[in-house]
Amino acid sequence: MWHQRTIRFWLICLVIACILPVALAAGFLIINSYRQNNADVGRSTTATTRALIQAVDAELHGVQSALQALATSPHLTSGDLAGFHQQARDALNVLVGSNVVLTESTGQQVLNTLKPFGETLPRHGQPDQVRRIFETGKPAISDLFVGPVFTSWVIAVEVPVFSDGKVIYSLAMGVTPGRLSEILLRQNIPPNWVAAIFDSTGTIAARTHAPEQFVGQKGAPEFIRRFAEVAEDSFETRTIEGMPIFSSFSRSPRSGWTVGMGIPIADLTANAQRSIAFNAVLAGILLALGCLLAAAFGTRISRSIRSLGPTALALGTPGLPSIPITEIVEVDEVGQALVRASHLIEERERERAESEAETRRILVAKQAAEEANRAKSEFLASMSHELRTPLAALSGFAQLLRRSGDTLTRERQIRYTENIMQASEHLESIINDVLDMARLETGHLNLNCQTLDCLEIMTEASRTLELDAAKRGILFTADTSANLPSIVADHTRLIQILLNLGSNAIKYNVKNGWVQLSAIPVEGMVRFIVRDTGPGIPAERHGQVFEPFNRLGAELTQIEGTGIGLAISRRLVHAMNGRIGFESTVGQGSKFWVDLPASNEAAATTAHVSTKLSAMKADSRYTVLYIEDKIPNVELMRGIMETSENIRFLDAQTVQDGISIARSVKPDLIITDIHLPDGKGFDVLDSLRSDPSTAQIPIVALTADAMPANMGNMKLAGFDHILTKPFKISELEEILHIWLDAA
Repeated sequence: MWHQRTIRFWLICLVIACILPVALAAGFLIINSYRQNNADVGRSTTATTRALIQAVDAELHGVQSALQALATSPHLTSGDLAGFHQQARDALNVLVGSNVVLTESTGQQVLNTLKPFGETLPRHGQPDQVRRIFETGKPAISDLFVGPVFTSWVIAVEVPVFSDGKVIYSLAMGVTPGRLSEILLRQNIPPNWVAAIFDSTGTIAARTHAPEQFVGQKGAPEFIRRFAEVAEDSFETRTIEGMPIFSSFSRSPRSGWTVGMGIPIADLTANAQRSIAFNAVLAGILLALGCLLAAAFGTRISRSIRSLGPTALALGTPGLPSIPITEIVEVDEVGQALVRASHLIEERERERAESEAETRRILVAKQAAEEANRAKSEFLASMSHELRTPLAALSGFAQLLRRSGDTLTRERQIRYTENIMQASEHLESIINDVLDMARLETGHLNLNCQTLDCLEIMTEASRTLELDAAKRGILFTADTSANLPSIVADHTRLIQILLNLGSNAIKYNVKNGWVQLSAIPVEGMVRFIVRDTGPGIPAERHGQVFEPFNRLGAELTQIEGTGIGLAISRRLVHAMNGRIGFESTVGQGSKFWVDLPASNEAAATTAHVSTKLSAMKADSRYTVLYIEDKIPNVELMRGIMETSENIRFLDAQTVQDGISIARSVKPDLIITDIHLPDGKGFDVLDSLRSDPSTAQIPIVALTADAMPANMGNMKLAGFDHILTKPFKISELEEILHIWLDAA
């Protein structure tokens, strides 16, 4: 007769009987076999990679030796560069290089065997390496780069050319990745193994698998990190394609280059799998024995637990059946707990009802929050479409222009350019609306309220609306017959409000409809009215008209819009102490109106004359320095500057280069991007302002950071002007006119 034991006792017996024999035997054998196999493979592949990197070093050293011999050519010391050009081309017939390049200390190529002698050549593709050659007088080996003339991946082995003890030229020979691949192919590496050669930055210079796809790309991040830390190692990782491998590598102390070799994990585990099969058979025998023992213990446990079934089923009913006595202590304790649980059920039921009521209240609050966010979520979906539409036009027409080149007719060039400008203006309008909403919500929008003439405002807005209406076949009229007082408002924002109301009336009108802009005095205010013959707004949706991101179903049509124009207009009107409202009838049209306070003062008008660059003083020549690392932006700025014969344009790509040029040339104006590779435009500003020789040069910030906080920081830093991307050429021309004439 078994003594009464705890349930834990029986479960421990079950676990020991089933798991322990299998875990001990299989775990020991598998782990020991796998570790031993990995150690042997690691030693073997490391030795192979060590031999390979030595072969790479020998190859590059041989090129270096040949170059040093070529550097002693009498053609170089005598200045006969044409003769040396022919000598270098002859030498390439017996050497392994792709081309020979001779470079001056400025980084300008003097000759390149890929080009006929005397033809114009670009600058050296590795200016830092040229500078080190002239400074140290020692040979150097570059990392992988795209040659400016070769236009493909190449490695430059470079040596100095001396004359009278001084370095007069840098002589380089290009070695293609294909030459390095030959070293790997000579090793008879198994076809499913992966071997690669990396330069000192971790860029793949040669590879046995898909070299045309991966040469020039960075290796796997974990692999690069490991060979940057140690010279040799073996570890498990993944290839750049994602294949699990056991990798070994060796890094050259001379060149810093690395050879890596990877063996698929599947190959390594082939032997281990045979051991696992044997261990599985042994484990199966042991597991069967353990299961027989577990069955005996489990029967005893389950019999005691099943005896509690009737008691558990009776929970919540009056009068519990008697609790059976079992041979397991925990089962008896559970039986007593069931009795206590019956008394708690009623109390828990009451608490559950209260909890459900609270849950319903929370759900109601959650639904309200979700409804508040739904409009914004719909706006994000709409905004994605609205942004991609002009971007698609910009990208598409730009590709057409680039692909067509000089073969494109002038008429098509003009048409493509106009489409690009229209798309960019549309994109800028969307971004400005979003920024306005952000400024209004954060309270950072500044208004410049002044006395305005109502008729001039209506005339200015009508010019734009007439063009928009004509494009859509809508009749637009402006009634300026009323005798109106002046008003107090922000000129730019009032035009923005009228254009928003007018463009909505035009966009959502019916075919051959009409739109009218008028104004009348109303109780110390002036009311601007926009009427249309559109389909009208249903009465049940009147309360949603000024909600942000709500387009009243227009998001399902082809009509462009973001759903925030009316919301922005209402907030702007309120900020100018005005009122805004509307009336609309389905099938008859809508009338939107804006009331703004009248002024007792006469309207003040200021004539604004746009001055082009060509209108600058004809006898002046100004220097403008542009600091920007994005080449397309530099070329755009250069094209703008080239429209004036009175401007010399200079550019720099880094903070340090920009500061150096500014101190050397003392330009009349500096335009700098805020985000640069080695710092920020703030660094340029601080450095030049602290130098008395450059402190007075005006500096303009050109940035895409158009949020209010960022713009405020730039103003506080001391920039003379801030121009946001994308900018209008007319805005840039006005800035140039102001600051260059002042210079």
